[in-house]
Amino acid sequence: MRRWVAAAVVACLAGAAVARAESLEAIRQRLRAEAGVCETPSSPADLPMVGLTVLPGDTHARLALDLTGQAETAGVLKKVAPRLVPGTRVFVPRALLSPLLADPRLEPLRLGPDTPTLWRLVRRRVDTTEGGPAVAVRNLQRLNGITDPRRLPRGARILVPRSLLKGRPGEPAPPLRLSKKYRVTRVSGLQRTPKPDDFPTALRRRLRGRAWRRQLKPRKPDLVVIHTTEHRGAPFPNVASYIRRKRLTNYLVGPDGTVYEIVPDRYRAFGCGQSLWEGRYEVDFNAINVEVYADTSPGRPEGGGIRPAQYEALRALLGFLRGRYPGLHEGRVVTHRMVAVSYATGLRSRKGDPYVFDWARAGLPDNSQVIDQDVLVGRAKPCTDPRYADRMTEGQAAAARMGEL
Repeated sequence: MRRWVAAAVVACLAGAAVARAESLEAIRQRLRAEAGVCETPSSPADLPMVGLTVLPGDTHARLALDLTGQAETAGVLKKVAPRLVPGTRVFVPRALLSPLLADPRLEPLRLGPDTPTLWRLVRRRVDTTEGGPAVAVRNLQRLNGITDPRRLPRGARILVPRSLLKGRPGEPAPPLRLSKKYRVTRVSGLQRTPKPDDFPTALRRRLRGRAWRRQLKPRKPDLVVIHTTEHRGAPFPNVASYIRRKRLTNYLVGPDGTVYEIVPDRYRAFGCGQSLWEGRYEVDFNAINVEVYADTSPGRPEGGGIRPAQYEALRALLGFLRGRYPGLHEGRVVTHRMVAVSYATGLRSRKGDPYVFDWARAGLPDNSQVIDQDVLVGRAKPCTDPRYADRMTEGQAAAARMGEL
């Protein structure tokens, strides 16, 4: 009898401990949800989710433009959150959000004498390059569960993704060593405003209406594309001379960290070739191409990857470019394999460089994890061939999973 009672007591205590652990986990999840950073996978795609409050007047089309910058993602949002009831919370995959908004690192800001309203706080402290201040205000309302910003008391705490802050704290960029030794002397034909003849005939036939008009809009540098030369051990002077002759990049990062200006960045370089990003083909028209002298593919000689001095040079160059073009924030840096596409098949497997790239050492968030919106809406196909598995990005895989919803 005593043994039975003792066993029952032990079982009860164990059950209480489990229940307590579960309740603590439930509390943790609730607090994260209230902070707008809940990552409870709640869709078949099993992706980290962000809790957002629906505002009065929100539609799927408006959410698509505010949260992702692309109207085409409205259909995906309808599947993820079929009903939009003002004041309720919906959960959206973090990787679907625009890169700055997707930053999970949240900084608390308070309404004070200099920033008495949410609007004033956004104008003074928040980077509104993407979408403008009105979009930034609405997105911060959604993240913080604020349906009426006029009723916020003085001293109210507002959580803001760190990447959205102006003058973001961080390590100072190393000095930029810029050389014009290999600069091109001929820039004819390198204008950034595309013309119909700049697009292949097959592509022109496939694009219709708004999609075709979008290609012909005047462009300015709003994207940085990182390449690696994959030169198979060729000497740097030979590679640099070839790149200059073919006008393949705007900047070339040498083995010692010196940055060589090849094509001035107000002109385009022929680095991306057949490419697509965010619904725009021929990415070279709006991209600043940056080549890094490195071999990163599997099987290349040891030591052929990107060197520490080159990562420092990349950080310095990106800081320099942000000073020239404020829209080139951390979320506007991608790699060649992310934008490359075959116009004939639509596959993303055309290029794989850089095969190995340490985003953190370049001072960047891992933008390869952001959902590939071209794959998501069917403009491109993920690289599914096992021979080119190293050309698949996390963003492609996430988009393919979401497309199955």
